[in-house]
Amino acid sequence: MKSECVIETERLTRYFGRKQIVRDLDLNVPRGSVFGFLGRNGSGKTTTIRMLLGLLPPTRGRSKV
Repeated sequence: MKSECVIETERLTRYFGRKQIVRDLDLNVPRGSVFGFLGRNGSGKTTTIRMLLGLLPPTRGRSKV
């Protein structure tokens, strides 16, 4: 993971039962940048944000904010 980034994920994955919601998300958001989550309903945007905030543990992978 890069140290100049304010948000970093590495292979972030989340399952609910047998259904995979977020799959192997690699994300690096540099300091001073603007980043948005866009996608269809059910694409894992809210689940990703909850994992970044520590409200929901990932099934696999890691994140740093």
